[in-house]
Amino acid sequence: MTLQQAQLAEVARAAAQPREVTTGEIKTSFWFYPARNRTSPKESIVFIHGYRGNHHGLEAIAGAMKNYDVYIPDLPGFGASEAFKANHDIDSYAEWLDDFIKSLKLQKKPHLLGHSFGSIVVSAYASRFDGISTLILENPIASPALKGPKALMTGIARAFFWLAGALPEKSGDAILKSWPMVRGMSIVMSKSRIGELRRWIHHQHDQNFNDFASRRVALEGYETSISNCVGDYADTIKVPVLMLIGEKDDITSVSQQRKLLANLASPKKELVSFSKVGHLTHYEIPQAIAEAIEIWVRDND
Repeated sequence: MTLQQAQLAEVARAAAQPREVTTGEIKTSFWFYPARNRTSPKESIVFIHGYRGNHHGLEAIAGAMKNYDVYIPDLPGFGASEAFKANHDIDSYAEWLDDFIKSLKLQKKPHLLGHSFGSIVVSAYASRFDGISTLILENPIASPALKGPKALMTGIARAFFWLAGALPEKSGDAILKSWPMVRGMSIVMSKSRIGELRRWIHHQHDQNFNDFASRRVALEGYETSISNCVGDYADTIKVPVLMLIGEKDDITSVSQQRKLLANLASPKKELVSFSKVGHLTHYEIPQAIAEAIEIWVRDND
């Protein structure tokens, strides 16, 4: 029997409609996944993927969604989207996202989901712009990466990225894309004990984790990812927020997530936690994530 997660990703790919739009000074590639069983007016959800990923990372969730349209762009500098000419900082990403959502010309304000680094991007956007109905944070980066229980791990990773930037470009790029680094990350973050699922996750990372335009994009994106967090914007987010977390997340602890929830200025906020999974909920439990999203959207349309 084919792995359910892989089946869901294939369902999404079969339905995907590739599109392209100019946002600011760059071309953004995105994919539209139409609702298969629409039961409400034109509700739609925009998904924003994490650092070093592309739209494929969230396709299994899109494949499990039945009732709502889904739009997934590749972040600038990743996948098929062009890189910013200027720095890939959080302000640039937030302004790009505003341009992208406006370019869709949707009938109703969409719901907006961000996974991992994407959670920082969507939170920065939500703190400044009012183009969405609700915010959905999947495995959000709740607190500063350079502080707290994972500070040592982050410091080691930062030294690795510094070395990749200090070496000649060809050597630095080779380090960033090295198989041991990609596979090591995948092994650490995968919490499932199901061998077939772990192999599929590793394959997904092998295929997509190095899909960045240049070393500059990877280094600037990494610095942005550790210099910002969702907590920076908690008191300025005024739309309803759903948080979806894995209790075994290696990047942000459950206590940090609950603190973020308490600090959100949102009029309505909810946290749904999943046991036995960590930071890769989009790969390990896409069906459960999709069901939680659909309940949230239905209750907030």
